Amino acid sequence: MKFLVWGLGKSGKAAVRLLQSKGYTVYFGDDKENPELWREVLREVDVVVLSPGIPPSHPLWREAESLGKEVIGETELAYRFFKGEVIAITGTDGKSTTTRLTYLILKEFLPKVYEGGNIGTPFSEIVLDHEEGIAVLEVSSFQGKTLKTFRPNVGAFISFARDHLDWHPDLEDYLKSKYKIFQNQRPEDLLILNDYVEEIKKTPSRAKKIYLSELKISENEVSYRGKKLFNPKNLKIRGFHNVINASIASLIALSYGIEPKEFEEVLYSFRGLPYRLEFMGKVKGLEVYNDAKSTTVNALISALKSFESERIILIVGGKDKGDDFRAAIPYMQNVKLVLAIGETREKIREAFKDFVEVITCGSLEEAVDRAFEREEEGEVLLFSPACSSFDMFSNYVERGERFKELIEKKRREGLHTEV
Repeated sequence: MKFLVWGLGKSGKAAVRLLQSKGYTVYFGDDKENPELWREVLREVDVVVLSPGIPPSHPLWREAESLGKEVIGETELAYRFFKGEVIAITGTDGKSTTTRLTYLILKEFLPKVYEGGNIGTPFSEIVLDHEEGIAVLEVSSFQGKTLKTFRPNVGAFISFARDHLDWHPDLEDYLKSKYKIFQNQRPEDLLILNDYVEEIKKTPSRAKKIYLSELKISENEVSYRGKKLFNPKNLKIRGFHNVINASIASLIALSYGIEPKEFEEVLYSFRGLPYRLEFMGKVKGLEVYNDAKSTTVNALISALKSFESERIILIVGGKDKGDDFRAAIPYMQNVKLVLAIGETREKIREAFKDFVEVITCGSLEEAVDRAFEREEEGEVLLFSPACSSFDMFSNYVERGERFKELIEKKRREGLHTEV
């Protein structure tokens, strides 16, 4: 059997190494270095392994299917060589935090637990080193699109909103790509669903289901079937959406026989992932939060809901993904100023101009400068782009680091700082 791996980011390179370790013939390349290679070798191969960044509109994808070649992704490839259990977590937003919390809990009490997928380590890299164990995977819709035999023993579908319409042909395709993650589950498997979202509630799966509506959530307690899981007040991560993320991680821990009195300290000590409502301290009068991972309007809404009593200066914008920014308007009552950046800045201005003051800025640096010109004591500076980063940055990490540099520059300028 011969393989073609197309796209040589982290996951593509890991797929090549995995296949080579198994003795297979592997051709590999990408659109940057050798864009025509796939045309030369496509007829010779049996399976095409596409990196998540390759969209369905790519001519390789269409040509491979027309020739009857099997088209899969790196996640599916790795699964075919994995002999352990899989926990698959997906959602428009929240999947990274939930994946990390789940991993931190399980590794504390169980042997051979590994974290990867769309967060950090490619699944193929995990399989190269560990063919058995428990793989806690964040799975994106891009990865879901190319799944065939993948079967998670435990799954979670957290949230769903318009997203990635620059990659998926339509919203239905985006949703079906999420559904595919759980399509092969069996009755002995488990699936946790946010049934407050109708599309998620309808997820087709034969697994035993736990619905979030079965949780009882109050100011001081989250419980499931009479068992207290944790106290939301003790979480260091802000926002109701993070209460949900912690709840899902808790339910997964319960399914592995780990009791709340054992895992609650892991929840309480977790300070969040970088660039996800990351608190950067107080600079002059502003409480600064770096939410550079925010790539959807839904993520922006979650961030805004985390600051219901504070006045907000909001920096937002980036590459257009087809989202409707007007969906955030009901949650912007305490936003005093919007600083719009990137490709979407005019679209954002049109969406918000009748509800709040909007200033368009030519760069993130200009937006930060404007924010500090307008700050007042006790306000929040929230950087939550609600867009992808690719118009101005190579990824959200670079975007988040640039925001950090700009804030640190303000500190060095001698502004009063408290942490």
